[in-house]
Amino acid sequence: MINGYNGKGLTIDLTSGQIEEFNLAEDVLTSYLGGRGWGAYFLTEKSDPQIDPLSPESLVVVASSGLNGSGAPTGGRFSLIFKSPLTGTICSSNSGGFWGNTFKRTGFDVLLIKGKAPTPVYLYLSENKVELIECPELWGMSIPELTAHLLTKHSSTARVLGIGPAGEKMVLFASVMNDLGRTCGRGGGGAVFGSKNLKAIVVEGKKTFSPAQREKYQTGLYQANKLLRSLPVTAKAFSLLGTSGLLKLVYQHDMLAHRNFQDTYHAPENIAKISGERLQQTIFQKARGCYNCRIRCTRLTRVGNLRGEGPEFETISMMGANLEIYDLPTIAQANYLCNDFGLDTISLGNTLGAAMELFEKGFLSPKDTEGRNLSFGSQNLLVPLTKQTAFRQGIGDLLAEGAHRLTLKFKAPELAMVVKGLELPAYDPRSTLMQALGYATSTRGGCHLKGGYMISLGFFGGSREVDRFLIETVADHVVDEQDSGCVADMLGICRFAYFAFSENELSRIYSGFTGVDLSPDDLKKAAKRVIQKEREFNLLAGIDPSQDTLPARFFEEKIPIAGQKRNIDREAQFNHMLAKYYEIRGWKK
Repeated sequence: MINGYNGKGLTIDLTSGQIEEFNLAEDVLTSYLGGRGWGAYFLTEKSDPQIDPLSPESLVVVASSGLNGSGAPTGGRFSLIFKSPLTGTICSSNSGGFWGNTFKRTGFDVLLIKGKAPTPVYLYLSENKVELIECPELWGMSIPELTAHLLTKHSSTARVLGIGPAGEKMVLFASVMNDLGRTCGRGGGGAVFGSKNLKAIVVEGKKTFSPAQREKYQTGLYQANKLLRSLPVTAKAFSLLGTSGLLKLVYQHDMLAHRNFQDTYHAPENIAKISGERLQQTIFQKARGCYNCRIRCTRLTRVGNLRGEGPEFETISMMGANLEIYDLPTIAQANYLCNDFGLDTISLGNTLGAAMELFEKGFLSPKDTEGRNLSFGSQNLLVPLTKQTAFRQGIGDLLAEGAHRLTLKFKAPELAMVVKGLELPAYDPRSTLMQALGYATSTRGGCHLKGGYMISLGFFGGSREVDRFLIETVADHVVDEQDSGCVADMLGICRFAYFAFSENELSRIYSGFTGVDLSPDDLKKAAKRVIQKEREFNLLAGIDPSQDTLPARFFEEKIPIAGQKRNIDREAQFNHMLAKYYEIRGWKK
């Protein structure tokens, strides 16, 4: 067996309660590496792309990553992979914290979960025991309640992955939460868990792994850590302000969404009210990091008697700036509820933005909003609407379907700022060509991570930094960043760490850890293999190439960038970049 892997997985049929162990073939281990890679492999091999994501027959893959259990910086991330009920695409959603590392230490690499339990259950997994446990008494519990109960029942060293009421109610963008505030957020994995009556997965494991080639392994670790300490953003910026420190930077580059992406204008005094600096001065308690993390970007905060993690940059942007709400305590309280109930803050903020524009343009009436004025800036409604969405109460039942379905219902689909049905995050694609192409070509839909985290090249690229409007090189950069992001997702590395190091260091760490010599180019080839499998799944699921595009707003409505409106044919420009992207990938229109 290859060092650094367990070489074992479990197939769990929730309908029958049957659990079977299987061996992972060595070529699957080394061709797909872990995490997102194994998800793409098993979903394409063992699941029907046309299946209803919320049916009992749908498959969920829970995958540890290739460098879980190692000393790789930030190497604790794991992945959930499923067909998304929100988009119909394959969806790989990953999370940090400590759950993934503990999962791998149980002696298993991957879980394949199918079926629907007749009553709510949770899975308990350790080195000595695998058990499905009926838990109807846990149904309805929030994430903090669930976690406290299961830690008391098992031990303080256990780690809990589970869903809150939003997943139980099958909100289409419900999250799966771990370690209280860490989240597999995008695509509705929580709804898939809820449809299966699967409340949680509890893991306890202490298995350790030794490197196969210690010198190579330690050389890679030394270089990666050295680079993390030398790059200002990973050495200082994130540890000082967390991700909220990005807010002013994104605003200054005319990228920060406003009023459902109608523009990117915000009064400077309003940005100051929700900035990372203001968070640090007012509600910050202390910083925390995930497994083996030297960046420590997590913010533990307090508002009155309420405490929690965050809000992160994306939450402040989408549930604050995008909605014209510039009150940090209010945003933080809504964020705490999203963590407690299990909601994706990006999708919720985007969907609320669509609802507010629908209301202001007369598509939504006061009758639809229960007599409330749902205009932009409705600060007093943010917390109540978050609760209503999680429990599908009142208008929350409409919001729980996401922006695409909401706007279709009211016959204004052009107001949904989505790609392939997935709500866009905070970065306006008119302000950076790289992010525009990344959104459009992401295999899970409108995503800045799976689409390529192009801000890393635009602002933090160091010697690799590139012009965000240089059209002829955009496709090359997007493909390269998407491939690198996929490598990170397979190996379990945080994207922020990738600001500092790359495949050069990771190939040494992986090769030294496992004993399998893979070059940086080999890692990129594995990523291309995975992205190709994701593409093939989507095509078979009915996600055709015509969906590799952006909402019409981004082609038709100009916004000032660097003080002027760029007088260009955006659609022709986009089509030129897309054609080149297809050529590089070897894809057909």
